Amino acid sequence: MSLSFSDAAKAKKMREYFARHGRIYIVVNATLEEVDVPEHFRGDPALRLVLNARMPQPILIRDDMLESDFSFSGQVYPCRIPMHAIWATYLPDSDLEQGIIWDDCVPEMIRSIVRAVRSNIHAADDDAPPTATDETATASRPDQNSDSEPSRQGRKIGHLRVIK
Repeated sequence: MSLSFSDAAKAKKMREYFARHGRIYIVVNATLEEVDVPEHFRGDPALRLVLNARMPQPILIRDDMLESDFSFSGQVYPCRIPMHAIWATYLPDSDLEQGIIWDDCVPEMIRSIVRAVRSNIHAADDDAPPTATDETATASRPDQNSDSEPSRQGRKIGHLRVIK
Protein backbone atom coordinates (compact mmCIF):
# COMPACT_ATOMS: atom_id res chain seq x y z
CA MET A 1 0.00 0.00 0.00
CA SER A 2 1.39 3.38 -0.95
CA LEU A 3 1.09 6.57 1.05
CA SER A 4 -1.38 9.06 -0.38
CA PHE A 5 -1.51 12.78 0.22
CA SER A 6 -5.17 12.59 1.29
CA ASP A 7 -4.38 9.88 3.88
CA ALA A 8 -1.52 11.96 5.29
CA ALA A 9 -3.75 15.06 5.46
CA LYS A 10 -6.48 13.02 7.18
CA ALA A 11 -3.97 11.64 9.70
CA LYS A 12 -2.73 15.14 10.48
CA LYS A 13 -6.26 16.45 10.99
CA MET A 14 -7.15 13.44 13.17
CA ARG A 15 -4.00 13.88 15.31
CA GLU A 16 -4.89 17.55 15.84
CA TYR A 17 -8.53 16.72 16.71
CA PHE A 18 -7.43 13.97 19.11
CA ALA A 19 -4.80 16.22 20.76
CA ARG A 20 -7.37 19.00 21.20
CA HIS A 21 -10.13 16.82 22.72
CA GLY A 22 -8.30 13.85 24.29
CA ARG A 23 -11.21 11.46 23.72
CA ILE A 24 -12.82 10.87 20.32
CA TYR A 25 -14.73 8.26 18.35
CA ILE A 26 -13.48 7.17 14.98
CA VAL A 27 -15.84 5.53 12.50
CA VAL A 28 -14.26 2.75 10.47
CA ASN A 29 -15.40 0.92 7.36
CA ALA A 30 -14.59 -2.58 8.62
CA THR A 31 -15.89 -4.15 5.41
CA LEU A 32 -12.52 -3.47 3.79
CA GLU A 33 -10.11 -6.40 3.67
CA GLU A 34 -7.14 -4.31 4.93
CA VAL A 35 -8.88 -3.45 8.21
CA ASP A 36 -7.57 -5.69 10.98
CA VAL A 37 -10.15 -5.85 13.80
CA PRO A 38 -11.65 -8.86 15.63
CA GLU A 39 -13.49 -11.22 13.28
CA HIS A 40 -16.96 -10.51 14.67
CA PHE A 41 -16.62 -6.79 13.81
CA ARG A 42 -15.52 -7.32 10.22
CA GLY A 43 -18.25 -6.41 7.81
CA ASP A 44 -19.48 -3.40 9.82
CA PRO A 45 -19.40 -0.29 7.58
CA ALA A 46 -19.70 2.00 10.62
CA LEU A 47 -17.59 0.44 13.38
CA ARG A 48 -17.01 2.98 16.16
CA LEU A 49 -13.82 2.86 18.18
CA VAL A 50 -12.91 5.11 21.09
CA LEU A 51 -9.51 6.78 21.24
CA ASN A 52 -8.70 8.11 24.68
CA ALA A 53 -5.50 9.91 25.66
CA ARG A 54 -5.72 8.12 29.04
CA MET A 55 -5.45 4.66 27.48
CA PRO A 56 -2.36 2.89 28.81
CA GLN A 57 -1.30 1.55 25.40
CA PRO A 58 0.14 3.76 22.67
CA ILE A 59 -2.19 4.97 19.93
CA LEU A 60 -0.18 5.50 16.77
CA ILE A 61 -1.82 7.70 14.18
CA ARG A 62 0.59 7.35 11.29
CA ASP A 63 0.22 9.00 7.90
CA ASP A 64 -1.09 5.78 6.35
CA MET A 65 -2.56 3.82 9.27
CA LEU A 66 -3.85 3.88 12.84
CA GLU A 67 -2.40 1.18 15.11
CA SER A 68 -3.23 0.33 18.70
CA ASP A 69 -4.24 -2.51 20.98
CA PHE A 70 -7.97 -2.08 21.59
CA SER A 71 -10.01 -3.93 24.19
CA PHE A 72 -13.18 -5.66 22.97
CA SER A 73 -15.28 -7.14 25.80
CA GLY A 74 -12.14 -7.43 27.91
CA GLN A 75 -10.09 -9.10 25.16
CA VAL A 76 -7.15 -7.12 23.79
CA TYR A 77 -6.71 -7.14 20.01
CA PRO A 78 -3.93 -5.41 18.03
CA CYS A 79 -5.83 -3.36 15.44
CA ARG A 80 -4.39 -1.97 12.23
CA ILE A 81 -6.69 0.42 10.43
CA PRO A 82 -5.68 2.08 7.15
CA MET A 83 -6.43 5.80 6.99
CA HIS A 84 -8.67 5.36 3.94
CA ALA A 85 -10.94 3.07 6.03
CA ILE A 86 -11.62 5.81 8.60
CA TRP A 87 -14.49 7.96 7.37
CA ALA A 88 -15.43 10.09 10.39
CA THR A 89 -14.40 11.22 13.83
CA TYR A 90 -16.46 12.98 16.46
CA LEU A 91 -16.72 13.63 20.19
CA PRO A 92 -18.42 10.91 22.28
CA ASP A 93 -20.81 13.38 23.91
CA SER A 94 -21.80 14.87 20.58
CA ASP A 95 -23.30 13.71 17.32
CA LEU A 96 -21.58 12.95 14.04
CA GLU A 97 -22.52 16.32 12.57
CA GLN A 98 -20.30 18.05 15.14
CA GLY A 99 -17.21 16.11 14.07
CA ILE A 100 -15.28 15.54 10.87
CA ILE A 101 -16.57 13.45 7.98
CA TRP A 102 -14.35 12.52 5.05
CA ASP A 103 -17.04 12.29 2.40
CA ASP A 104 -14.86 10.49 -0.15
CA CYS A 105 -14.35 7.61 2.33
CA VAL A 106 -18.00 7.10 3.39
CA PRO A 107 -19.07 3.56 2.38
CA GLU A 108 -21.71 3.31 -0.34
CA MET A 109 -23.97 1.35 2.02
CA ILE A 110 -24.02 4.30 4.44
CA ARG A 111 -24.66 6.74 1.58
CA SER A 112 -27.64 4.64 0.46
CA ILE A 113 -29.10 4.58 3.97
CA VAL A 114 -28.73 8.35 4.30
CA ARG A 115 -30.38 8.91 0.89
CA ALA A 116 -33.29 6.63 1.85
CA VAL A 117 -33.81 8.39 5.18
CA ARG A 118 -33.69 11.81 3.53
CA SER A 119 -36.18 10.79 0.84
CA ASN A 120 -38.54 9.44 3.52
CA ILE A 121 -38.29 12.70 5.43
CA HIS A 122 -39.07 14.70 2.29
CA ALA A 123 -41.96 12.35 1.44
CA ALA A 124 -43.33 12.74 4.97
CA ASP A 125 -43.13 16.53 4.62
CA ASP A 126 -45.05 16.38 1.32
CA ASP A 127 -47.73 14.05 2.75
CA ALA A 128 -48.18 15.93 6.02
CA PRO A 129 -51.60 17.52 6.52
CA PRO A 130 -51.65 21.29 6.74
CA THR A 131 -51.20 22.60 10.26
CA ALA A 132 -53.82 24.74 11.92
CA THR A 133 -53.32 28.48 11.94
CA ASP A 134 -53.90 30.80 14.86
CA GLU A 135 -57.24 31.94 13.43
CA THR A 136 -58.71 28.45 12.97
CA ALA A 137 -57.24 26.48 15.86
CA THR A 138 -59.15 25.85 19.05
CA ALA A 139 -58.11 24.01 22.15
CA SER A 140 -59.81 23.31 25.44
CA ARG A 141 -59.19 21.16 28.45
CA PRO A 142 -61.82 18.53 29.18
CA ASP A 143 -62.21 19.77 32.76
CA GLN A 144 -63.02 23.31 31.66
CA ASN A 145 -66.50 24.65 32.24
CA SER A 146 -67.37 26.92 29.35
CA ASP A 147 -69.67 29.02 31.58
CA SER A 148 -67.05 29.84 34.20
CA GLU A 149 -63.99 30.44 32.00
CA PRO A 150 -63.63 32.33 28.76
CA SER A 151 -63.21 30.29 25.60
CA ARG A 152 -59.68 29.40 24.58
CA GLN A 153 -60.36 29.89 20.88
CA GLY A 154 -57.51 31.32 18.90
CA ARG A 155 -54.88 29.30 20.72
CA LYS A 156 -52.48 27.46 18.41
CA ILE A 157 -52.52 23.67 18.66
CA GLY A 158 -49.12 22.11 19.20
CA HIS A 159 -47.69 19.94 16.47
CA LEU A 160 -44.61 17.90 15.70
CA ARG A 161 -42.16 18.93 13.05
CA VAL A 162 -39.16 17.30 11.46
CA ILE A 163 -35.89 19.03 12.19
CA LYS A 164 -33.47 18.79 9.31
